[in-house]
Amino acid sequence: MTMTAATPTTSLCRYTDTEIFYRNRNLVDDLMAGDADFVSVMMGHILGRAVSAAEQRVMHAILIVMMEHGLTPSAIATRSVYMSAPENLQGAVAAGLLAVGSQFVGTIENNARLLAELAPLEGQAQADRAAEIVREHRAHKAHLPGFGHHLHRPDDPRALKLIEIGRAEAASTRHVDALLALSQAVDAEFGRHITINATGATAALLGDMDIPVALMRGFAVVSRAAGLVAHIAEEQRKPSGRYIWETVDKAVPFEE
Repeated sequence: MTMTAATPTTSLCRYTDTEIFYRNRNLVDDLMAGDADFVSVMMGHILGRAVSAAEQRVMHAILIVMMEHGLTPSAIATRSVYMSAPENLQGAVAAGLLAVGSQFVGTIENNARLLAELAPLEGQAQADRAAEIVREHRAHKAHLPGFGHHLHRPDDPRALKLIEIGRAEAASTRHVDALLALSQAVDAEFGRHITINATGATAALLGDMDIPVALMRGFAVVSRAAGLVAHIAEEQRKPSGRYIWETVDKAVPFEE
């Protein structure tokens, strides 16, 4: 076959009659027979580069943190769809993953864009720009991504631990430092301490691993998918989808 400039290519996978390769690594001989683990293979496959042991440890913590947080919109969606179509497990998981967006879980991306702007700055320049960002959001009555939580106050224990891990493992902490500078600006503007939430801390750690902002939400998707399968497993043993439906149906009154 003749290749032309317009012919698309892939660098992810190739195979012969007897071999399969993930990028340039033999699946059977290198990945399945060696000491490779899912996190390192996943990161290398997505990022197209070798990842350090420290990066693997940070990502491991992130994936565990983002996997589960109770009956959130994504879990409710998964349970509701599974209740309606129990023959379609993957559809129920997919429904839950559609809720990984700009308001829940996917807020990683929103915060990361702010940190990407702050991270190259230092000292007073960084502090001034952080203050401007907070004032701009407040003036527009816009939620500042990465901050605030309806349950965890004064601090989100997940965020504190992630920041601790990031400081211990990262070669650079520019994005963690930017997050803390933004946190100081938030507290100063509102005159009280506002929680740094887990998605804000996750954005900082992913930024310090030089992971593109446009890819960050994907790691939340990978992690949350596992949590949603767990919700289906529990739904199979102890169904709650119909209870959720009936509770909402009774609680929301009809209005002319």
